[in-house]
Amino acid sequence: MAIALPTNRNENWRYANLRPLAKARFDAVAAEPASPAVSLPAPLAGYERWVFVDGRFAPQLSAPAADSCATLLNARAAGEEFTALLDAAIATAGEDFALARLNGTHGDEVLQIAPSDGAHASIELNFIASVAAAHGTSYPRVQVHAGRGSHLRIVERHLSAGAADSSINAAFDLALRADARLDHCRLQNVSDSASCFDTLTAHVGERASYQLRTVTLGALSARSTILVRLAGRAARCELTAASIANGIQTHDVFAEVEHAAADTVTRELYRGIATDRGKLGFNGKMIVRESAPGADSDQSLKTLLTGAGAEASVRPQLEIYTDKVRAKHGATTGKLDEQMLFYLLSRGIDRRTAQTLLQWAFIEDAISRMDCAPLRAEIEQLVAAQLNEVSALEGLLGKP
Repeated sequence: MAIALPTNRNENWRYANLRPLAKARFDAVAAEPASPAVSLPAPLAGYERWVFVDGRFAPQLSAPAADSCATLLNARAAGEEFTALLDAAIATAGEDFALARLNGTHGDEVLQIAPSDGAHASIELNFIASVAAAHGTSYPRVQVHAGRGSHLRIVERHLSAGAADSSINAAFDLALRADARLDHCRLQNVSDSASCFDTLTAHVGERASYQLRTVTLGALSARSTILVRLAGRAARCELTAASIANGIQTHDVFAEVEHAAADTVTRELYRGIATDRGKLGFNGKMIVRESAPGADSDQSLKTLLTGAGAEASVRPQLEIYTDKVRAKHGATTGKLDEQMLFYLLSRGIDRRTAQTLLQWAFIEDAISRMDCAPLRAEIEQLVAAQLNEVSALEGLLGKP
């Protein structure tokens, strides 16, 4: 079937920068005989490591566990069910699944993670982009099938080797059976000239819990499409997102959580800072079906503008089809608190440092929820650099 790419005429894509799609080559990046020079963070203790370069597995950079629950599969052989699912989804949801369908059509490999019932696993995923968009698109793809009562921890990074205007189109398909738990920490810090699009779908079963902590710092254009279905009684989703858009970066998120069963719970928090002419968008959509009495939804969406040309749009949306529900939401966009700034200035702190400290406190509200301590420390150092005042934050970060 022909795939209609998303456009800004679609309300869900209104604030995304889709111009990179016009110049990208949708064929997958050709396999290279040798991987480019890649600088990776230190391995995380207790995690097995999987590394992919331009969408393909790099065994020389990876360290899978001998008894790993992760398996690398050929996308053509493994993806028939996934492709059929996306075809059906496109028929009903249209453009929100279009880029995932491109991934299913062009990608070569899929990493399948399937912890068995009651199993525990910790996996670190690193996706490295190295080539320009004119040479193709990288298609990272991950499928998770978490068994009953299993506990899976995933740390996911998207990084660049160099400053190329790479094109990245990632797809994640997650399914959690009863009482399963998935703690998912994501960092996107590709080059500022790259484009990074990802589609994540999650099906959460009875009493299962999906926790996603995501931080977006890189890319000229970044867009995350997150679609979660709380399908079983007492299923839970916690989504925490943070973003800093500097210069002319555009970072956009569409997050839809569907409460389809009784006593389901969502906690959603977003903090974004736009500087210079940066643009931010976050659309948080909550759907509570008639079949979901006792559902509990809480959204807190806040953005901070620190540049004359900065823009932000945060939009909580609620569709509720039952009276037996708790729903709380709040959204704000503004500048630095003048009273707090005056307080710091009155204590002898110079204006630039005071502004940086207030920005740090604002974004740290989200970053502090990152459960993986080494990754959180890594992100805090990157955020300090993004705020252009590392020295002002050394005390907070425990530096001498």
